[in-house]
Amino acid sequence: DALLVTGFSACRPDQIEALVQFKEEFDSRGCNHNDYVSGVRCNNVTGAVKKLHLTSGCLSGTLKANSSLFRLQHLRYLNLSNNDFTSSPLPSGFGNLNRLEVLFLSSNGFVGQVPSSFSNLSQLSLLDLSWNELTGDFSQPLGNRSKLTRLSLSDNEFSGALDPNNSLFGLHISVALVLLTTTSPPPLLHSFPDSKN
Repeated sequence: DALLVTGFSACRPDQIEALVQFKEEFDSRGCNHNDYVSGVRCNNVTGAVKKLHLTSGCLSGTLKANSSLFRLQHLRYLNLSNNDFTSSPLPSGFGNLNRLEVLFLSSNGFVGQVPSSFSNLSQLSLLDLSWNELTGDFSQPLGNRSKLTRLSLSDNEFSGALDPNNSLFGLHISVALVLLTTTSPPPLLHSFPDSKN
């Protein structure tokens, strides 16, 4: 881990500690150490981690509710797509990362419902939860999304009716569609109204 610490020279000691502990929570033998370092960006002034990009099989294991990841509370960009968190529920700790603007969690094998704490992520402009095994009603935890411009929920197992008056349909989203694969065909395909900027 000496290599990791050297590569995080712009990061505060407490942030380095959280990053190293996060990596140690998983089997990371598929992870190139240089890629791990290059996937981290810290604010040059505050030393807080603002970006974490660890994709494509770098991490294997259970993403725990008390993961050190959730100590990185200044994150604005987080991409953990295409890792192997098979059979992990989405931890409620994601709700602590309330500065997030971009969150990619696709193709990770997450199961269960989207936790209500996701309603804290009011700064999100992009959210990708596609290609997992998520279930239940997503509309409440994903409400209040005035800044959202891209939302991908495809290839999950969401169920239930989506009220046409849901706030998600009132967003001025011009660049994306919501694609849902539900437990009852046909899948819902709804385009959002064009932005009126």
